[in-house]
Amino acid sequence: MILASVGLGVKYRLRRAHPRRGAIERTLARLEGADAAALQEFQERRLRGLVRIAATRSPFYREYFRTSGVDPASIRTLADLPALPLISRQELAERADDFRTLPRRLMWSVRSGGTSGVPIECYRTIHSSIFELAAMERQWSWFGLPADARRVVLRGSGFASDGTHGPTLALPGARQLLVSSYHLTPDRIELIEQNIRRFRPDVIEGWPSSIALLAALLRDRHSTIRVRAIITSSELMAPGQRTLMREVFDAPIVDHYGQTERVAMAGTCEAGGYHVFPHYGIVELLPVPGAGSRCEIVGTSLQNNGFPLFRYRTGDEVHPAEPGPCPCGRAFPLLGVVDGRVEDTFTAADGRPLPLPSSVVDDLTGLREAQIAQLRPGVFELRVVPGTGFCESRTVAHARRNVAQQFGPGQEVGVRVFDRLPRPRSGKLKTAVVEHAERLQP
Repeated sequence: MILASVGLGVKYRLRRAHPRRGAIERTLARLEGADAAALQEFQERRLRGLVRIAATRSPFYREYFRTSGVDPASIRTLADLPALPLISRQELAERADDFRTLPRRLMWSVRSGGTSGVPIECYRTIHSSIFELAAMERQWSWFGLPADARRVVLRGSGFASDGTHGPTLALPGARQLLVSSYHLTPDRIELIEQNIRRFRPDVIEGWPSSIALLAALLRDRHSTIRVRAIITSSELMAPGQRTLMREVFDAPIVDHYGQTERVAMAGTCEAGGYHVFPHYGIVELLPVPGAGSRCEIVGTSLQNNGFPLFRYRTGDEVHPAEPGPCPCGRAFPLLGVVDGRVEDTFTAADGRPLPLPSSVVDDLTGLREAQIAQLRPGVFELRVVPGTGFCESRTVAHARRNVAQQFGPGQEVGVRVFDRLPRPRSGKLKTAVVEHAERLQP
């Protein structure tokens, strides 16, 4: 875990110091002041270039254009996008290598179990990663944050699981202090608070459930830590969480929406709008049958030449945005409330809350579907559907190791193999669920 954390720091420094960073920042600054027509022209120019690359180098898209009769040269504008197929998470999970246009060694790999229960592996070019960081830092600047802001980060971070390290880890080169979300307990909060104050952060960043848990522990100590912003992502926030975080950290909440697949990005502005970032990807909103006005977010990446995904179904649903332009004055399209990242909170054997438990299955391999379920506090069941390369003993050992590292010792983990994981009435499979044991009999 320590080596992995150090690796994150190295990647962060690489992205910030890369020679192309300056050109990317100038592009972002120009597009931020552009009107809707100029933004569309930028998207369509990028789309045409990516289609050419995909049509010649991606096995998936070579096959599609050969068998569909669609000429790649005919995909020129946003209106032409429907000629391309919708891509499901299942299809991506089964054929990830067929989307690549570059060798794996030239890209960074990232895996996720996500909220759909279908594990995936994606690839990103260094350029796309630099662009993503620059785009996020541009959003942060709307709130007066410098690019080199000092950040306390709470995103799991199981580095403290072996007991030889404290619940925090400083990454000086990245100007970050990692706080283990799985060690936010009353007996550790004094040390965590001391380390945070010593670090002198500008920002608290991470999963809302973890930030809210830290805020609750600080509130119980009658402590507040003033920062310049609270940066959140990956989960929806309850109103009570928002109120608590603002009360303890005395700062605005800067929310960010994205996915492992990197097909779309959105986030809040200083005027309270929730904007699609059109320079990052193209967003289509497809109506969800039987769900009234709610739509599914379908994204097309514009920056990842090595792993092009057109019209990818994220599975995330969104409510309509309020009519009219945003008071911030930007021409970036507005989104409503994203409704696709709510996860149940687990409880450890010793009563600790365990935020974002789906991270336990994120790096499991050889599976078509995976789900972690809590039967009662400290008792969990891993449910899997075998895929290519599945090895039950290796999967069980890996999952139990993840639970021990992320949830702490003393947990019980059982494993069940399915042909297809049971779905709730909604049909949408969650990666992490809290259930009663009596409901799980075959």
